[in-house]
Amino acid sequence: MSETKSAEPLDRMAVRRHQFRLSMLVAAMAVAGTLIGSVSGGAFTLLNTSNQVEATVNQSSNEFLRTQRQQIYTEFLTAANEVCTTAGSVSVAFDHFEGPDLSGVMLEILGPLPRQNIVLGSKFAAVELIGSGAVVESARRMVVEYLAGAETIGWLSNDFAADDVVSADALSTRQQQFADHFQSGKSAQEDFLTAVRGELGIPERGDRP
Repeated sequence: MSETKSAEPLDRMAVRRHQFRLSMLVAAMAVAGTLIGSVSGGAFTLLNTSNQVEATVNQSSNEFLRTQRQQIYTEFLTAANEVCTTAGSVSVAFDHFEGPDLSGVMLEILGPLPRQNIVLGSKFAAVELIGSGAVVESARRMVVEYLAGAETIGWLSNDFAADDVVSADALSTRQQQFADHFQSGKSAQEDFLTAVRGELGIPERGDRP
């Protein structure tokens, strides 16, 4: 009888120990779950923040590049248009003057051209550094053709300097060479503008709302 009574408290203690261990295990699992959730949430937040920062940096970089390209292309076109203006004046001179009068007018018109060609070449160097393939290729053709046209006119000026009277055939040949280079340069300039619009996402004039 006494043995039975002494065994009951021992069984109760064993049950209590088991319940205590079980409750501790459940509590430990809850704490672990909370920690895992916190760490996972923190890692997700950090990853999300990192992605946002990277996207912001990329956007800022793209906007900076676009702004730089716009400025460089504008300066290049300004230089090209100065050469075109001089070339246009040469065409007018061909149509309205001849002989010694043409020689004098040509020398006056061509005075700024060497400086303009240097500026055009320097602006192209900047385009070559920052532009896409299509932009650089069309810009290079512009420079080649405009400089070739200027060289042709330079030869004609030398002819006039050597002899005020230039033969009609020589004059016609030089004039045609100049016109060919000038038109090729204008065509390349149109290709350049098209390539720039595509690169910068600028709509054509007819596509604007």
